[in-house]
Amino acid sequence: MLLLTIGGLSACVNWFPANDPNLSTAEGNSGLFPGEARFKQVCAQCHGPRGQGRVDLKTPSIAGLPDWYVKIQIGKFQKDWRGTKPEDVQGVQMHAIAKTLDPKAVRDVSGYIESLKLIPTKVTLKGGNPKRGAELYRDLCMECHRFNGRGELAFRSSQLIGLQDWYIVSQLKKYRAGLRGAEKEDLDGTKMLRITNRMTDASFIDLSAHLAELAEKYAVERPRWYLWG
Repeated sequence: MLLLTIGGLSACVNWFPANDPNLSTAEGNSGLFPGEARFKQVCAQCHGPRGQGRVDLKTPSIAGLPDWYVKIQIGKFQKDWRGTKPEDVQGVQMHAIAKTLDPKAVRDVSGYIESLKLIPTKVTLKGGNPKRGAELYRDLCMECHRFNGRGELAFRSSQLIGLQDWYIVSQLKKYRAGLRGAEKEDLDGTKMLRITNRMTDASFIDLSAHLAELAEKYAVERPRWYLWG
């Protein structure tokens, strides 16, 4: 058990190190989907057994994220591009966990996360204007995140339509505050930082409301990166 105490917040996360022989044995004998045992030990307590995220821990839904995106983000934590600022409590926790994962563990976990059924974005925040959000999305987001919010490997852009609206808003605020995307080597992150500097809190909520509409329309589709894989 790893006990993380950061800024007054304690989070107990059950996990086995990536090279734990008992974990390898469990994967080999249990008949689990490749990476499922690792996911249950490393990720599920914070992100939920279905990858649905947890409001109480402020952790995102990661179910159905493409494996290439998960690998990129874990890599950013491992390179100290994310999760090094104490104000980013959840990021600091993820930074510590990512540091324990070897390349095989990253491949296993990311592959399993991709296999989980995407949980579409729902509206939980009040006051969002999806029409205004659609305009913002078209002008600022669609080029990289595509018309359906599925993201694009060529741009290293994330899939958005499976993230909770409150998580979307919180991450946009972190970009704007320089808690994410501030490392000059993180080219896609610095792009997000520049974009969010032009946005307000209200526009973040409007954007999340539009993404919930996109989720209703496109969450059941197989994305192009899945068909090509």
